[in-house]
Amino acid sequence: MDFWQNTWSNVLGGIGAGIFFLLGYLIIQWFLKATDLVVSYNWSYRSEAGAFYAWPNFDIRNRSQSRTYRIANIAYSKQGKPHWFDNKALWGFVLEPGSIHNEVSGSPVARITSLQDALDLEVTVTLQTGRRFWLRGQGPGQMGKGRIRRALFALRSRLESWMIALE
Repeated sequence: MDFWQNTWSNVLGGIGAGIFFLLGYLIIQWFLKATDLVVSYNWSYRSEAGAFYAWPNFDIRNRSQSRTYRIANIAYSKQGKPHWFDNKALWGFVLEPGSIHNEVSGSPVARITSLQDALDLEVTVTLQTGRRFWLRGQGPGQMGKGRIRRALFALRSRLESWMIALE
């Protein structure tokens, strides 16, 4: 092998290793971002004098050790059609790194006449960064849709139980 073949093989090998390292880094960062915030909810309700009020109670866990988030608004939809937007209850609510907030309540949802109407709603929590969490569930522990997302959360829980630092 002459000088130039050796030089070019070293350069191409270095570029390949760099691309492989960069790709691994991007996958890890995507994984951390996809699993750093867990949002779930359940419904509270009150019925008095013929009026029915229902509001969601959120369980929000910021598993990131370095990122702070702020909540923008909550959107309620029924079968994909907008039902109501709550822009005041949690606007600007700060989620500190490593925090757990399990008593965060939204405002009573308008135009709900029974608990079954509340259970039929789909809830979307939006952060001020534009990131959204689509939730459809009837109780705590509902992490949203998708098998991939559930698998990612299970993998992160397994890694944390082994005490592997992720950040």
